[in-house]
Amino acid sequence: MDEFFMIITRLLMSLGHLAIILVAAPLLQGFIKKSKAFWQMRQGPPILQPYRDLRKLMNKEELISEHASWIFVLTPRVVLASTLMAGFIIPGAWGWAPLSVWGDLFLLGASLGLARLFLTLSGLEGAGTFGGMGSSRELFLGLLTEPALILGLIVLAFITGTTSLQVITVRLQSVSPMFIPRLLVLIALMMVCIAEMGRIPMDNPDTHLELTMIHEGMLLEYSGPSLALLNFAEQVKQLLLLVLLAQIIWPSGLIALSNGPLEMLWAFAFAGVKVVALGFFFATVESLFVKRRLFRAPHYLATGTGAAILALISLWIIGGQI
Repeated sequence: MDEFFMIITRLLMSLGHLAIILVAAPLLQGFIKKSKAFWQMRQGPPILQPYRDLRKLMNKEELISEHASWIFVLTPRVVLASTLMAGFIIPGAWGWAPLSVWGDLFLLGASLGLARLFLTLSGLEGAGTFGGMGSSRELFLGLLTEPALILGLIVLAFITGTTSLQVITVRLQSVSPMFIPRLLVLIALMMVCIAEMGRIPMDNPDTHLELTMIHEGMLLEYSGPSLALLNFAEQVKQLLLLVLLAQIIWPSGLIALSNGPLEMLWAFAFAGVKVVALGFFFATVESLFVKRRLFRAPHYLATGTGAAILALISLWIIGGQI
């Protein structure tokens, strides 16, 4: 009987975890747009505008190119499902993840990689010039960002002695400071987040110039509900990256799930403040810098990979944990 109640409890918690992600992702997008408008001295769109945009796209007619195959139709569903899978791996406000197993660090990379694979394939399906250009650029940036992401998480795995992201975030509160390796990992992951979210200086999410598009170039052939699913998947990915970054920067505030509702509400509010602060930070970065030219992207992203490698070396020198 106790096992039955445990299963029901975990199921309800997983549904709550998913519901928070689904509701908060467009809200975070609206907040970031509002923050950018603040720095640009504009009124900007309402914070709830992303919800309205998704509803409008869901009610529109979908047009599919005659050159497209089943990959084009399937891609929005696969991308959203893979991103939500990553959401089940990344710990939420209470330091708990529905899917927490040994090695889920690599499962996170596989989930994001699967979404990127289908998205780049779909960019070629419409037989358009800009879609293929966006796909090639996306693969180019992915080749530079994924090593920094995986290496940075591997350093944290060495520090905490586990490859489970849930256990990593919990143990970061009690392990020895390891200031230099964690600082280098933080630098690497912040650079990765900028590139993965398609933000300035790597990409411009608000651009309408086809020749400068990267992520948006792959979505030019989509419309209606499929475009809504892809935009929503991008918003979810942005939220998950900021949640992961927030849990690594400041893992305090996590509590045991056996605590009372007031403690859990406090942990949720504290996690929300951390994510909002990071969203405002990245909006400020976008307002202070301009988009880099594509051929300069390797220099920027190589800095992130180099920081992750230095973190690995410094961990071996300082702590001898490798």
